[in-house]
Amino acid sequence: MNKTTRTARAAVLGLLALLACPGTGSAKIAHTDQAGTPESIIRDWPRHARNTAMFMLEKYGAPSQFDRKTLVWFNNGAWKKSIVFRSAVAGKGRNLLQQSIGYLVPDDKVVELKSFNPMIDVSQTAGELTFTSDSEAKNRLALNLADEIVTGKRTTADASDFFKKSMRLAASGKSSEYLDGLMFEVDNTRFMTPTGADQ
Repeated sequence: MNKTTRTARAAVLGLLALLACPGTGSAKIAHTDQAGTPESIIRDWPRHARNTAMFMLEKYGAPSQFDRKTLVWFNNGAWKKSIVFRSAVAGKGRNLLQQSIGYLVPDDKVVELKSFNPMIDVSQTAGELTFTSDSEAKNRLALNLADEIVTGKRTTADASDFFKKSMRLAASGKSSEYLDGLMFEVDNTRFMTPTGADQ
């Protein structure tokens, strides 16, 4: 066997060994890419969803869990849970950011809250109040107003008017304490059991 033949055979054997060992060389890189990271997953998301996800990643760090359609954080800041969706919830507008707080809504206030804004979700079993929109500030605004409805400080009509007015002012660059933070205390460890007992 001449030198050229030996060299060619060695090259072929080396290539076969590389293909047979997925933990080495390019096979390892391919495996890493397939597993994905939040940053790699959102690369092909629509622009607004990608921007919302990047904002949340920069503010709260790595999500608690993620897949191809969602990034999820638990107990991030004032929130019990935050979810960024690849596609708008209910297929409308840019409702991509869903955020929940621990909050027990009385039975007689559930209909009022839904009347105020259909993007509000009440889970009495989980003890959660949730709002979905295109921004964290808008979620804060809606939940602050929801609390004022529950506590009797505002009617649903008044809250709805205030919500619209606040969003117009925000669009012109004016801020508000309703947008900047939650104005009431939340207990993100609290929940309702299926039997209705407050824990």
